[in-house]
This record gives sequence, structure tokens and C-alpha cells, in this order.
Amino acid sequence: MIAGQKPEEAQELMLSVTKTCPQDSQAYNLLGMSYDFQSRFAEAQRAYRAAIHISPKTASFHDNLAVSLLRSGNGAAGVLEFEQAIKLDPGNETANLNLGAYYLKQKRFRRAVDYFQAVRGPAATDPTTLLGLAEAYFGAGDVQRGRQVVKKLDALSAPDGRVRFSLGLVLAEYGEYRPAINEFLQIPAAERDSATWLNLGMSYSKLGQVAEARQSYEEARKLDPSNPDPYLRIGLDATSQSGEAIYWISEAHQRAPERADISYALAEELIRTKDYVRARDLLSSALQKKPEEPALLEAQGDLYRRQDQSQAAIDSYLRSLNSDPGRVSARLSLARTYLESNHGEEAKAQLEKVLQVDSTNPEANAELGRLAFDAGEAATALQFAEKALARDPNNLAANEVLAQIKLRQGQWAQAQEIVDKLVKLEPDNPRFHYLLSRILAKLDRRTEAESEFELSKKLENSRRE
Repeated sequence: MIAGQKPEEAQELMLSVTKTCPQDSQAYNLLGMSYDFQSRFAEAQRAYRAAIHISPKTASFHDNLAVSLLRSGNGAAGVLEFEQAIKLDPGNETANLNLGAYYLKQKRFRRAVDYFQAVRGPAATDPTTLLGLAEAYFGAGDVQRGRQVVKKLDALSAPDGRVRFSLGLVLAEYGEYRPAINEFLQIPAAERDSATWLNLGMSYSKLGQVAEARQSYEEARKLDPSNPDPYLRIGLDATSQSGEAIYWISEAHQRAPERADISYALAEELIRTKDYVRARDLLSSALQKKPEEPALLEAQGDLYRRQDQSQAAIDSYLRSLNSDPGRVSARLSLARTYLESNHGEEAKAQLEKVLQVDSTNPEANAELGRLAFDAGEAATALQFAEKALARDPNNLAANEVLAQIKLRQGQWAQAQEIVDKLVKLEPDNPRFHYLLSRILAKLDRRTEAESEFELSKKLENSRRE
């Protein structure tokens, strides 16, 4: 009856059995299952506990109670029941897989690895187990083993598009974009839904393959024109062309005005193009509905910062972090605002908090490098800059610090090579042209040095306007 989706009939039958045979533990277990199928969790859990009272050493009864507890939102109690099931049966597949999945969600990857390995680990042939194990390895930083599991899973699941899609998501989440693209592309074109095309496009975007990403987003848009995400992603890729970016992100906003991430993206693009009035109106309206939404508060801080309202910006960033202490982008913006306000110690404290969450964060390492350089600690500055550049070779602040160190050490040709790269990456930055003028002067290229110096002044004046 339960298998045939008839839980009410199963419930009536088992209620009669428990009256006739009150010591039959399986009857209470089946009664609990019938209640669970109806989402009557409290009654289901009472039935499972009755089964456990009669047969305390039956691991499957603890499994069923644990699943019911998890479904009803009582995760901690569910974990305890699964652990009890494992004590009774260390190889219990249901308990180990569920605990592995639970700790994946908690981002406790090493613990998740242990549970997935308890059900044959890398020797497993079940796609669900291998998917969980791959994600746990990547999350724990064991990339080599993660890739080994992916290779095995690929060999097992060649015809299964659903597994390839799930594997592509895991790979993309942990920065394995090229393998993720391969997984999405191996799903037959006729089977690719909007979500597949969208995630394929996002992986292309991460690799800077904008044309391929755009084509994928267009396919996603054709299949589901009401979905705002393809419009958002096209807009995010078009940030160098502000008019096009605002158009596409606005299209996304029209389809999902309640989505904070889309409002944030639109506000940031409006701020970048100096359309402060529209950005203010957008954020004011969105914050009325979600006054403590961290993304919106961060964007409000960015707006204040661009308008030289430092204290208002700091207050907004602090409110954003109060709602979401792990929001790295808001903490970095707070640190930069402190730096601009000559509060170096406060900035340093915020940057160090970023590194507690993400020790290789390039922005935080670069800014700490800048602070160390300004304090005359060139060796420490170099360490921070190299950490930043190891993860992001084009990080502007880290390259600038490195160029300044080379300049101070008299390695002028190397300093020029770095600054030439900076000027190419951000040609309208007055600091880079000023730094280049200093280097050219050291190289006795006075005419070029004067030209760069004048250009830096012109760009600085343009920014102030």
C-alpha cells in the first residue's frame, strides 16, 4: 500500500495490527512510514519510537526516525539517531549516506568524507555515493582524490544526463570549470534543459569565454523566457559596455523584482556608470521590503562610498555584516572605506577577518601588502603580494605593490614591465600613470615621464569631476 502511494490505507491497516499485536515492532515501523508519507511527522516519530522501544537494536528503525526528524526540521536529533544506527550497524548505508550529505551541507567536508568512505568510498559504484564523495574531497581541498572520483564516476555514468549535470555543478562550484563544461556538453543537446545551458554558460563566463557563454545563455533564454537568470548573466558579462549591461540586468529585474541578488547587480552597475539617482531609488524601494538584506545594504554602502559619504558607507557595510558576517565582499569594501578614511588599524582588522574565512583571498592579501609597504615592511608586503598573485595574477593592487617594491629596490626595468601591465588592465587609473612616470624618470626617459605625469593629472581631475 505504501509503495502504491496509498498511505492512508496503510495507516488504517497498521493501526488495527498494533491493537491486535501491540508488541510487533515492524507494525509500528510501517505505521510511522504511512504517517511520514502524509507529512504527519509528530505521529510518525511516535510510531518509530514505539518500534525502537520494542526492538532497540534494529538499525533501520533508527534510520527511519532520523529521516523523519530531518524532514521535520530537527536536524540535530536526526543526526543522533543516524549515529545510533551506525553504532548498531557500522556499514549502514542509509545512515552513512545521509550523514555524509548532512555534513556536506554544513561544509564540514572532512567529516563528510569519513561517512561516504564508510560505504565503500572510492570503491563504490553508486553514483549518489560517488557524487557526495567527490564534493567532499573538493571541499576538503583534496583536489587529486576529487578528480580520481570524477574519473570513475564518468566511466560509470556515461549515459546518464542527470548524473553528468550534478557532477558538472559540483565541479563548477569548486573551480573545475573546464571539466564542468565537459560534463554539461556530454549531455545530449536534446536533453539539455534551461538549467543545463545556464550552468554551461556560467562555467564559460568564469573562463572568460564570453562568446560561448552568451550562446549558452541565449539557449537557456529560448527554453525558459520567464527565467531571469540568463538575462542577469548576459548583463554581468557585458559590464564593459554599460548600456548593454544595464539593459539586460534591468530585464532580469523586471522578471524578478523581489530578488535581492538581481537588485544588487543592477544597483552596482548603475553606481559604476554614475547613475546615482536611479541607484538610490532602486535601493530605497528594495530596502523598504527587505531592510536587513545584506546584499542591498552592501550596495547602499557602495553608493555612499562613491558619493564620498564615508561614515554612511561604513554604517551600511556594518549593517550588512551584522546580517551576514561571512559576506566577504562587504567586509572588503568596509576595509577599503576605512583605508580611504585613514583608519588603517580598523582596515587591517577587517582584512585579517577576511583571511580567517578565505586565507588566499587575493584582495585581502593585496591590501594587507599595501599596508605593509606603506609601513616600510617591504618583506612582509612582498609575501602578501605574492599570495594574492598566486591566485589572481591580474590583481591590480598586488601588482602595484610589487611594482613599488621593484622601484624601491632599483629594479626599474622589472618595475616598468609590471606597470605596463597595470596600464593595459586599467588605462584610466591615474595612480598607474603616475607610477609609470616615476619609473621612466629613473630610466632617464624624461619626455615619456613628463607625458605620463601630465596624463595622470588629467585623469585625476576627470575623476574628481
